[in-house]
Amino acid sequence: MEKSVFIADLGTRCGKKISDTFQANNYRVIKTAVNPEKANTENPESAFGNSLISLDWNCSSPFSSKNIILGLRKYPEVKYSIIVFSSPQPDTPLYLQGTADIQKGFDLYLQSQIFITRELIAELSSQKTVPLFMVLESGDINNPYRNFLKSFINTILADQDKIEIPVNAFEADRETPEAFADYVYSAIHEKAPKSRGKWLRQFNVHSLLGGLSIPGNRQ
Repeated sequence: MEKSVFIADLGTRCGKKISDTFQANNYRVIKTAVNPEKANTENPESAFGNSLISLDWNCSSPFSSKNIILGLRKYPEVKYSIIVFSSPQPDTPLYLQGTADIQKGFDLYLQSQIFITRELIAELSSQKTVPLFMVLESGDINNPYRNFLKSFINTILADQDKIEIPVNAFEADRETPEAFADYVYSAIHEKAPKSRGKWLRQFNVHSLLGGLSIPGNRQ
């Protein structure tokens, strides 16, 4: 049976690199596809032929999130599930933004990712076979959206004992997206089977340790 991976992503560069890496290693990728005008990032066509299945995601609708996750039952060959958490990089501080901009940010970047995470954990927990990996996209450490998402991820990791499946997380490296995608792929296959409730760390390639990759401690 063909092996597959599910990736929930708002059309980010990080998600694209991870998708490409899995496809290059003979995985079929089942990936969410959003309106690029809403996601303000590109979701280009796959360079690997028909090894990509796109699932239309109305990311502002909790019903769309639920339907996507229920639709995964058609793909029992899925071995891993990945959520790429993305946040906007606003030019204007949140407290100075207009009502419409604040609402759009919450709908697109917070509610959407919370909804699909909730549905995916519930579905995977009922199966008890497919692990979940959460990837926090790189960004400004003072970004309120990103800080909220990191806290959300930490809450899930802290609740690992209450969740029926292994859950781990990665924090993306802004400077080396290709190397980071390779690290995610290798860590999922080599380290993650033994890990539960942890941030899996990748040292920067410019560090004194020469870019070695080891799992971090639970936060």
